[in-house]
Amino acid sequence: MSQDSKRITEAQVRRELTRIDDRASRRRAGIGAVVILALALLAGTLAMRFLFIMTNIRTDGMSETLKGGDVAVSVRSDAPFLGGKIERGTLALVRYSDSGMHHQTVRRVIAMGGDEVSVGDDGRVTLNGEALDEPYATYCTPDAQSIDEVIPGGALENPFAQSDAPPQAQAVPTGVAEGIDDMDYPLTVPEGAVFVLCDNRDNRLDSRSSRFGLVAEADIKGMARAIIWPVYRAGLLDIGPAVK
Repeated sequence: MSQDSKRITEAQVRRELTRIDDRASRRRAGIGAVVILALALLAGTLAMRFLFIMTNIRTDGMSETLKGGDVAVSVRSDAPFLGGKIERGTLALVRYSDSGMHHQTVRRVIAMGGDEVSVGDDGRVTLNGEALDEPYATYCTPDAQSIDEVIPGGALENPFAQSDAPPQAQAVPTGVAEGIDDMDYPLTVPEGAVFVLCDNRDNRLDSRSSRFGLVAEADIKGMARAIIWPVYRAGLLDIGPAVK
């Protein structure tokens, strides 16, 4: 074999080795991408299981803070390191029972255990003898006597829409009567419970109604922190000043 033929053969071998190495590099990169994607999915699943809760807002009871059709992300009350303290002004994710069905929604904590609270016909609050300044609230229009109405929506309008199947959880206790604005004032909130209201006071599915009632602190599942849907409303929630 001539020297020229030997040089050509060595060049071919080097090219073949280079191709093999390139294929191995692409294979390693592909496997790495799959592993990273799997870890990201696992991390997301664990986060939604132990840290966060997504809630499909079905009414306008909390507008303008939250509107019907929004999807809110709440930090779980029992989330390690993230679970915040429940206090006046908290946007609380609560579960309640109505007409034999269990639901979850967001309401603002107005009064804690030991507080004395009164709510006027227009939705204005007196807490421990002082009128509250509530810049986040819109007050009742004359003769408005409505319970929250569910706003239609589904997977097409909202990719995060959740099933309305009753959750397997202890329902928030309701009052002994069915009605609207049927709580007696002034009301002293018992320890271990909170009094919650809609920001839109025309919507009355809150602690003013025995259909909703006071909420046990143990039944507050999380604290709303952000909107993720629709995209044009996405962002951290401006929850306003804490109720003093």
